[in-house]
Amino acid sequence: MRKNLRNVLLPAAVSAALLAGTMSMPAFAAEDVTMAFCTWTGYAPMFIAKEQGYFDEAGINMDIQIIEDESTYAALMVQGSVQFLATAQDPNIKMFANGTPIRYVLAMDASCGADGLVTTADIQSMDDLKGKTLALDTAASSYYFFLTALEDASSLSEEDITLVEMSDTTEAGLAFMSGQVDAAIMWEPELSEALDSVEGAHTLVTSADYPETILDSLVVNEAYAQEKPEVVEAVKEAWYKAVDFMKENPEEACEMMASGFEEVTAEDIASDMEGLEFFGKEENEILNDSQTERSITAISQDMADFWMEKGECESNDLTDFFSLPE
Repeated sequence: MRKNLRNVLLPAAVSAALLAGTMSMPAFAAEDVTMAFCTWTGYAPMFIAKEQGYFDEAGINMDIQIIEDESTYAALMVQGSVQFLATAQDPNIKMFANGTPIRYVLAMDASCGADGLVTTADIQSMDDLKGKTLALDTAASSYYFFLTALEDASSLSEEDITLVEMSDTTEAGLAFMSGQVDAAIMWEPELSEALDSVEGAHTLVTSADYPETILDSLVVNEAYAQEKPEVVEAVKEAWYKAVDFMKENPEEACEMMASGFEEVTAEDIASDMEGLEFFGKEENEILNDSQTERSITAISQDMADFWMEKGECESNDLTDFFSLPE
């Protein structure tokens, strides 16, 4: 109702002010900006920013596009048809390292239990995965989480496990629940559904055990950032305001966040948030402090080194990735 009243009353108020000579129209048109991300709660505070008018206040006409096919992201950023992209940090690093012209803007959230490795009852350790079938999406950020856990907590390599490639993480969870595989890397809500519906199912590890492996971040097209640094700053501030609003008004925030996605409820959002940590302005300032042991640059360098060793990065030099124009 508040939005409808504003649509009715604001034009009248502007007209009256102009006639009275007490108000002048802005000397610039709103900046059209496009942001893309997939259906995931970690990005959803952007809907709060849009609904609360934080983008409008900065003169930004924000178009948020839900694009589920993450394989298209690099092309969209190269073309410049999307100016801002939200996705996991390690895919962002791989895109940058392989030539996509993007710059890091801010950290959005971290998975702290929302992702996990779920197995049948007979698999009690990571070493027990030897010879077993495991469903996963190697394009998802949880793949880095899995490989990190495998390297850290077992004597196995990928070759010791029969990996069943899935088109997405949801499909991996469904494959496990239908009995097609012995284990799967999945996220919420499939993770909880699998534990509830499959007798003996349990988690070997979750992202709570490796909280720095699944981080979501916002990146921007390099040329756009150079041309419009003030827009980049405004988008950052809109995100920070949205996170503050979410923390102060959780129920209302969940409704707003769910409204931007199809077939997602406020209850779904609230459930996902139990396994997430959102990063506002203060958290980003801490992450940006290169003097801290686990700064965003240190975490990201670990990712770049890992993926270069796996042959998926052409370079592990992230200097320019963090060189955002001011």
